[in-house]
Amino acid sequence: MTSSIVSKLIDLVSFTKESILFVPELILAWWHLTKKIFLSLYRYWTTKLFFDKIFFIFLFLQLIFSILPWFSYEISFFEIKESISLGPKLNSVFILISLLNFFFLGFWKSPWTRIWFFSGQMVSIVFVIWGYLDPKRYFYDFVKPEEVGLHIPFYLFLGSVFCAFVFGYLTFKKEDEVLGRI
Repeated sequence: MTSSIVSKLIDLVSFTKESILFVPELILAWWHLTKKIFLSLYRYWTTKLFFDKIFFIFLFLQLIFSILPWFSYEISFFEIKESISLGPKLNSVFILISLLNFFFLGFWKSPWTRIWFFSGQMVSIVFVIWGYLDPKRYFYDFVKPEEVGLHIPFYLFLGSVFCAFVFGYLTFKKEDEVLGRI
């Protein structure tokens, strides 16, 4: 019994020693992997056209603003007011469209991505307009619409959708001009 406890203690010490010696190698491997990823992203970034870079930034901003809460609602609990931030009911639709637009158009060029982009942006715009006109149906359904305030990310999302639409059009137009010259 004593020998098994001593044996397990020796195994534990050996494992701890090997684990501690492995940490610097692990950190070095993660450092090289991170450096390689960022260098490849940098090389990819330098090959993009100017409008394409701006388009990429607006697609990223659209994704970020689709995740953030768009509305605030104040609730009173025994004379203590609390503010609650809400996202729209259709938040998953906005996030999915923004995520797919970001990855398809940021990293992958294909003829069908243009159709996907413009149709996805139009669906987002239609849902946002419908939600703005009838918020109880499309954005939230458990509060009074007059007690809900709009946060800045709502307007920033609209701005990023519009700017991504415009710069997407300009990027596609410039790509067609460049490809037309070849």
